[in-house]
Amino acid sequence: MRLPNLKWFAAGAVLSLLFPSFSFAQSGGNFTITKSVIAGGGGRASGGAFTVDGTIGQAAAGTTSTGGPFSVQSGFWAGSASATASRTRFDYDGDGKSDISVWRPSDGVWYILQSLSQSVRAQGWGLTNDRLGPADFDGDGKTDLAVFREADSNWYIFNSQTSTVTVFGWGIAGDLPVPGDYNGDQKADIAVYRPSESKWYRKDSDGQIHIYSWGIPGDKPAPADFNGDGVSDMTVFRPSEGKWYTINSGDASVSEGQWGISGDIPIPADYSGDGRADYCVFRPSDSTWYRIHSNDFTIHIITWGIAGDLPIPGDYDGDGRSDLAVFRPSDSTWYLNATASGIYTQPFGLTGDKPTPNAFVY
Repeated sequence: MRLPNLKWFAAGAVLSLLFPSFSFAQSGGNFTITKSVIAGGGGRASGGAFTVDGTIGQAAAGTTSTGGPFSVQSGFWAGSASATASRTRFDYDGDGKSDISVWRPSDGVWYILQSLSQSVRAQGWGLTNDRLGPADFDGDGKTDLAVFREADSNWYIFNSQTSTVTVFGWGIAGDLPVPGDYNGDQKADIAVYRPSESKWYRKDSDGQIHIYSWGIPGDKPAPADFNGDGVSDMTVFRPSEGKWYTINSGDASVSEGQWGISGDIPIPADYSGDGRADYCVFRPSDSTWYRIHSNDFTIHIITWGIAGDLPIPGDYDGDGRSDLAVFRPSDSTWYLNATASGIYTQPFGLTGDKPTPNAFVY
């Protein structure tokens, strides 16, 4: 059990970026490689008066390349890793696009407008008072239907890969579901944030249990991948200060950022397409989105929505960038401002439905 004392720390710079520097110089005979891209690990290639120790490479494959008295077999190092599955949130059909989708508490049915086939999938999963917890728990690139039932403290997950059911006890009444890939294995981990204790309780897909004290009363959980390593970072937004506090995955360092005011709703996502989540808040008082991009620190302030709308950011057009979007309960219509496909509306749902991309907006 991991119990780091991370509640108090010295305040540092608002934003801290680390850029690792790599330099490879390999030479032999009268031939020199000044830069190389070598994946994996191991292996040695030699020829003529030249030898390359591929200290971070692996056995090569390909044709012979020569230079002077130099010859190297397979100038390209091959990797055996398979392609990473799509990790788009709320993508129920695996096409890399967030799907317009609602859950109907009155009958426990999920209605999903699948962007791949443009057909509607309807599946009963959950009871009236359940909390939504959809995520890709089996690592197949598709979001799985999931609910957290406070009445019995169980998670009920329908695995898209095998059409099997997982029931797992984790959490207590009052906990907020915050599933995410916290260990980097391409599978969402079961996790809750407990406001009564300001603690995170995680049961990772590898079976490891982690309990973290991270936050104070009034904080809102807002986990996202802020450093671009493919791992969800435990983060809280503190409305009383308008600050974000993050435990960075990898080195467990702490970052804080000033962005927002009291009353704002944190909705971090990758709006710039650089692989890192951006600070973003939705301000209900003026229906305005305030975000700052992690790649160039540009500020974007866009009014999108009206009073009563629910923010539902997602990558609806599949271009790798999250889009501004709101669900309007008064007319059960989705209003999307997509970065690639532009502005459009889609009626979908009934009064009382919950849009699933709003599941983790607290």
